[in-house]
Amino acid sequence: MGIASALRHPTFKRMAQIAAGIIFLAAALPKIADLSGFAGSVHNFHLEPFIPMAATNLLAMTIPWVELVTGLALVSGVRPRAGAVVYTALLACFTIGVVAALARGLSFDCGCFGRAGSAPIGLKKLAENGVMLVVGFLAAR
Repeated sequence: MGIASALRHPTFKRMAQIAAGIIFLAAALPKIADLSGFAGSVHNFHLEPFIPMAATNLLAMTIPWVELVTGLALVSGVRPRAGAVVYTALLACFTIGVVAALARGLSFDCGCFGRAGSAPIGLKKLAENGVMLVVGFLAAR
């Protein structure tokens, strides 16, 4: 069995969905427990030139819940392809945010997994997001 056929195998796809779901559950739960802390992390990205401040606050309150529902869909197998599409789209947006922050010379902890699991934005964070995007694409196939 070649790599291409292994990647198309339903078991591999299901494993990718579960992995993506676990990633989003691990990201969502600490943020939900500390929404104000996550709001601070979102504000660190200085999205105001692109998104009004009120919308930034709304994003900070909404994103963790979307991650939670998406993670549950992926892990439970209820509408997993839809969950994988949402997972991949959100990760693409998060990655664009990291690239935009780096391009503007910003340096801060992303808050991607809440305060306890925060890590500085940079090339390592971009690589992590790249791997998670690949998992999302595999889960959505």
